[in-house]
Amino acid sequence: MASEPAAEEPAAELRQYYDTYYDVYWRPFERPDQRAPRKVEMLLRQHVYPGARCLDVGCGDGRAGTVVTGCGGAYIGVDISQRAVAAARGRALDARLIKGSDHLPFADNSFDVVLCLEVIEHVFLPDRSIQEILRVLSPGGTLIVTTPNVAYWRRRLDLALLGRWNPFGYGLAVERPWADPHIRFFNAGALRRLLTWCGFQSIRVGGHSGSLLGDLPWMGRRLRAGRDLRTSSLYRVLETTAPSLFGCFLFAVARKPDD
Repeated sequence: MASEPAAEEPAAELRQYYDTYYDVYWRPFERPDQRAPRKVEMLLRQHVYPGARCLDVGCGDGRAGTVVTGCGGAYIGVDISQRAVAAARGRALDARLIKGSDHLPFADNSFDVVLCLEVIEHVFLPDRSIQEILRVLSPGGTLIVTTPNVAYWRRRLDLALLGRWNPFGYGLAVERPWADPHIRFFNAGALRRLLTWCGFQSIRVGGHSGSLLGDLPWMGRRLRAGRDLRTSSLYRVLETTAPSLFGCFLFAVARKPDD
């Protein structure tokens, strides 16, 4: 009787999974001049200072790293995907391969700022990842998180009116929803509760990159071109006052308690 093939190590299987995800979602946008989203750049410039030790968990191609180093911060990016790490190193950044975001290879209190950008929706145990981030942050350090908003108004309409559960609108989610790597879903309240439960304080949650007006094709083009400042201002107010409804993506800034 033929013996069964040896099973892949879970870490290797997981890495292959995320390499596939990186190829499907991110590689088409992988360019040396690709910038971080405007809101992310703004948050980084507010919280990264010269000499700040910064860790980027799930760094992808390292586009946030160029902002960090531009602010004078000391940057380390980590990712489970070998392809992502190679892309980040192509930007001349310190990028390292890890087994997972729930086991970060750093000592306690190693960083002043930790970034977790578009990551927690892809991990099986986001609470463990956030607790591990808390461990490596120095007392009083800052965590910046971004994630898609499952409760964005357009996604609510898709489900209510079309019966279509495609929360992030990507092709893979339509063709093979069981293969979509978005496996955890957050609205503003759920994101705040996660960070509070994990021990963070001074949590601020907001929305970005979406509005009732911005998703109308003709208005979206005007906003992106910056041609209607009054509408653009309304767009910002809606995201700020009701992020769970009007923010296509969410951000959170949170602080580790002082010792």
